[in-house]
Amino acid sequence: MKLIEGQLIHRRYRLDQRLAQGGMGEVWKGYDIELGRTVAIKALRGDVANEEAKLRRLRAEAHNSANLAHPNIAALFEYYEHDGIGFLIMEYVPSKSLAEIFQDSGAMDAIDLLPILIQTARGLFVAHSHGVIHRDVKPANIMVSDTGEVKITDFGVSYSTNQGQITQDGMVVGTAQYISPEQAQGLKATPQSDIYSLGVVAYEGLCGHRPFTGATAVDIAAAHVNEPVPPLPDTVDTQLAAFVMSMLAKDPLDRPPDAMMVSKTLARIERRLLDQQTHDTELIVETSKRMPRRVVSAPHAVHNMLQAAWQASRKLTTADLGAAARIVQNLNTESEMLSREDSI
Repeated sequence: MKLIEGQLIHRRYRLDQRLAQGGMGEVWKGYDIELGRTVAIKALRGDVANEEAKLRRLRAEAHNSANLAHPNIAALFEYYEHDGIGFLIMEYVPSKSLAEIFQDSGAMDAIDLLPILIQTARGLFVAHSHGVIHRDVKPANIMVSDTGEVKITDFGVSYSTNQGQITQDGMVVGTAQYISPEQAQGLKATPQSDIYSLGVVAYEGLCGHRPFTGATAVDIAAAHVNEPVPPLPDTVDTQLAAFVMSMLAKDPLDRPPDAMMVSKTLARIERRLLDQQTHDTELIVETSKRMPRRVVSAPHAVHNMLQAAWQASRKLTTADLGAAARIVQNLNTESEMLSREDSI
């Protein structure tokens, strides 16, 4: 069955606009006519090779996403099959992906990046608490709204501890640029695998580039396994850099124990950086509020008053001249004091 604009799915969901299309299926922006809301519809094509295996994968995605109710995870509303096509009805997230943000901005300021990482870690912790490992954490699957709200999307290759095995032993699942060393070796993914991938996202956000590159996906995956992670720039906060590097440890046991610890640690770092930024701003404002010094040209003032005294001396008595001399002496003393004050 070919999907077309305006088509009604399950007598409820109208296909409004195709958003993406690939070898396995397509994603549509749709409309739920019963509840009056916009939705995203992921449809798996029925004419692809290994159709039954692909449908099993889509069913697994629906199963793994069904109970993940959290503000930082895109919600699944319904799963439906018709004429050999599987449909996932999901929350529509009209936001940019973090990949698009990275492409536009390059390296981000830590204060701007940290809220995104914190929310992503919170969403991952909820998934892990339900036994679901995302296995493909990357910027393209992290949506960020204009107000800074984060939604994790695409649990298409996720794994659940309470589901039957779908992928074959030794099969590599994930995206090479963000894959954990154990996934790259075909080993079982764990919550620490998602933490590693989030560490790669953090590294890219702070540096403007990923830690490893290569001519092929195999080369990049091998680098995650064998190559040491290049250090972060000196401009990155020391504590933040050290924690991100701990997320990128080769051994899963050397990484943070869970995503909630990641969220809490990054939140503490964020608060410290915000306090530091506030203190620096207050210092600048306080400095700018200082009154400028009153500049007095003392030598000219003394000269003008001496000249006035001399002109008047022709009409003054001896006593008046003595008083004028004392005034001049006091002016000289005041001039010296002003000079000392300006030099302080």
